[in-house]
Amino acid sequence: MYKVLNVRTESITKARANFNKVIKEVRETHEPIYILSNNEPSAVILDAQSYQEIVERNQQLESELLYAYTSQRVQNGNSTLIPADEVVNTDVTNNPYADRSDEELFD
Repeated sequence: MYKVLNVRTESITKARANFNKVIKEVRETHEPIYILSNNEPSAVILDAQSYQEIVERNQQLESELLYAYTSQRVQNGNSTLIPADEVVNTDVTNNPYADRSDEELFD
């Protein structure tokens, strides 16, 4: 068992031999265990709750980044906002945005 920068590590061989114990420890402590292969990190074992929190936080950050990017573009005047109801209710046979390039629509 290794300790590096207060992060629990375990060799892949020991983790395999004590897999149930490793899983139990992760569930109880909510602390990740880094699995080393040839003294190099190769995997991380997390409890499900910690993993879910990471996924949710990542989604939140992605939404915040998209909002910040969109707000910045609007403030800089680089874009024209199209109301959502105009886009949603557009007749696809008479699409007023059909003549715009992908770069104009999705840059």
